[in-house]
Amino acid sequence: MEKEIKSYEAQNKTGNKVLDAVLTSKSLYCQNKGIGFTCVADGTLLNLWQRWISVLLFGNILDNAIEGAEKIPEKEKRLIHLSVAEQKSFLRIRVENYCEEKIVFEKMEFHRQRKRTSGFHGFGMKSIQSTVKKYGGSVTAGVRDNWFELRILIPLHVV
Repeated sequence: MEKEIKSYEAQNKTGNKVLDAVLTSKSLYCQNKGIGFTCVADGTLLNLWQRWISVLLFGNILDNAIEGAEKIPEKEKRLIHLSVAEQKSFLRIRVENYCEEKIVFEKMEFHRQRKRTSGFHGFGMKSIQSTVKKYGGSVTAGVRDNWFELRILIPLHVV
């Protein structure tokens, strides 16, 4: 019964069936990995998008946040927050995840610096940036007080 309740809690009802499917899938994954995932999303803002755009964009955004959260040893710090809302005629997407790794920003490309090697590991942000740019939007990111924050703004008239 507890498993069924957790499964129900993972379901998302945003007003967009494709976004609901992506969020529910990622939410269930987070539950299984001990990652706290909260989401406040108005999926109706995405109803004019082609389905694959929502899957691609939100899949990549959440995969990146999950990858970062999985590396946190303390389960109480494995946290991801996602919001999707309208702000002054823009679609605003914001995701935050707790992060203890050093993040290096180079020409709007983000890399995690590995402690064991001198190399860098890419976030895979190029797909997100490309999709957002295609719709005249912007992507910004930063780290403050061990919280990585990704912010996306896309004009709603092109969505």
